[in-house]
Amino acid sequence: MIDHFDNKKGKIRLPALISNGMILQRNKKVKIWGWAPPYLKMKLEFKNINYHVTADKDGKWSLIIAPQSAGGPYELKLTSSLETIIVNDIFVGEVWLCSGQSNMELPMRRVKDTYPEIIKNFETSKIREFKIPISYNFSQKNDDFKNAFWKKLDHKTIYEFSAVALFIAKKLKNELGIPIGIINASVGGSPIEAWVSKKSLHGFPQYLNLADKFSDQNYIKKVEQKNIYFESKWYKKLYHLDEGLNGEPAFFKQSYNDSSWLEVNLPADFSEINFLNKNGVIWFRKYFYLSDELAKKKAKLWLGRIVDADTVYINNKRIGSVTYQYPPRKYEIPKKLLKRGKNLIAVRVVIKKGQGEFVKDKPYKIIFSDQDISLEGKWKYKIAATIEELKESTFIQWHPTGLFNAMIAPLFNYTIKGIFWYQGESNTKHAEEYRQLFPRMITEWRKGFADLKLPFIYAQLPEFGSAKQGNKFGWANFRNVQREALKLNNTAMTVNLGLGEWNDLHPLNKAGIAERFFLAALNIAYNKSIIYSGPDVSEVKKSENKIIISFNNIGKGLKIRGDHLQGFEIADVNREYKKAEAVLDGDLVLLWHKDIENPKYFRYAWQDNPAAANLYNSLDLPVGTFAIEL
Repeated sequence: MIDHFDNKKGKIRLPALISNGMILQRNKKVKIWGWAPPYLKMKLEFKNINYHVTADKDGKWSLIIAPQSAGGPYELKLTSSLETIIVNDIFVGEVWLCSGQSNMELPMRRVKDTYPEIIKNFETSKIREFKIPISYNFSQKNDDFKNAFWKKLDHKTIYEFSAVALFIAKKLKNELGIPIGIINASVGGSPIEAWVSKKSLHGFPQYLNLADKFSDQNYIKKVEQKNIYFESKWYKKLYHLDEGLNGEPAFFKQSYNDSSWLEVNLPADFSEINFLNKNGVIWFRKYFYLSDELAKKKAKLWLGRIVDADTVYINNKRIGSVTYQYPPRKYEIPKKLLKRGKNLIAVRVVIKKGQGEFVKDKPYKIIFSDQDISLEGKWKYKIAATIEELKESTFIQWHPTGLFNAMIAPLFNYTIKGIFWYQGESNTKHAEEYRQLFPRMITEWRKGFADLKLPFIYAQLPEFGSAKQGNKFGWANFRNVQREALKLNNTAMTVNLGLGEWNDLHPLNKAGIAERFFLAALNIAYNKSIIYSGPDVSEVKKSENKIIISFNNIGKGLKIRGDHLQGFEIADVNREYKKAEAVLDGDLVLLWHKDIENPKYFRYAWQDNPAAANLYNSLDLPVGTFAIEL
């Protein structure tokens, strides 16, 4: 537990949340709390109203401020016989908790090229983010945060704001015209079991055992040391094996003769160069030619995405590297590095998990102000080292209860409007566990915030993976499990099919994700009578061998994208699904299959990437993945 008060210091302390620049929730009672010497009497002044409080025997104190309308800036003054503390630049508005894993965490700097106008022009001190640093505690709940503070949105800070959260906040501010506060508690790769308490893990002994193990600080130290040992040993060995770095000249040098190297068309996965399920280093080289005019211009290098890690050189000079597979490879080319005529790019790719590739359908090019030069096509390559697979590191923060105790529990005293949740990618292989844990988490968090009707809005995962791999259903099943949490009151699920990318866990269309979150918030948190989601099945009938489906949330009606309706499958009692004949008859969907006389089951968009699914409402919101038994 973070010790926020030390009797020896004899000072008043406020939690990190109650600090300069904070946003307080409007129209609700708000708690102000902190620590002080036992029995110290204090006076708090806010908006010309005085509140009095005395610390208890443990030095803890709290008081309630009456509901306030939106406005600001205000000052909060806390006085005692010992000292006076002043908190400045306070606004009252709406406060939303944004939580989940990497797609909620992903900062604006990762999408700055997708939204250049937002980066350039969007600035307002009325949107603020309280970013909680990644932290964990497996033994008890923390009562505060270290190194966390409220941050105003401006042209410098915007790059570190959560992209999804910022786009939601922008929409809310434009709609409501009041200050918006974001509390960002998100951790890349985190599974749901890390976001709940031990109480919510009853019935999951494997997770309870892990939580107990990691409650021992000595055990954590051993895990950390083991991570460092195996990783440093592997990379040291790889470096010595790599003839591209140890030879003379090195493979990135223009003086190196690559005439004996093989050729490959990039982008490609490494099965095409007989390096599937292998690990090590492969070097790639390509020459490109520039006019004198282009060589003098500012340039960027985009190399799509590379699995797993890369280091990039141009004309003998290292220009950058990325150590893991997910970020887009975007490098600034230093001035005066390019030259007229022949230029060399060399890329050192490290493969750790046997699945190396230059990811297809990503941009590979050099970008100038007025033109691009494609880097797709023939490259030369040489395998420079082969090694065993890198042992998986243990990510301590992903273990059960750790994030709940350190990043969620300390929030419970703070009054919020609701919660946006974007998580699940790390649980897609454990959908049955998620079916139990997700509703438990929602309920536990609501109890923590002392509001069992607190709006909880969550993102159903979008499409992912190749549409050609039609036998992959893990994400489809998971999306259907996510749907079940709608049984809880005052929850909303956004359907995000159409916003994903087949080749990227981190799709760039964060504004689209935020738009659907925003629409859901208008409906369940602000009582706007709008359609926020795609059509849902409202009624099912059978007529001989046909299934007749009615939908709600259709707006002015159903529509399809393309020539004919796709994405439905039906099965009889044997559950052997077959692609259904499907037609749109007004606002009804009719399904059948010539070989199925008595259909018993039907499902829609039941693939990891259901690219063919094409049923929408009049607002262009898609029907989400579902499976129904008649």
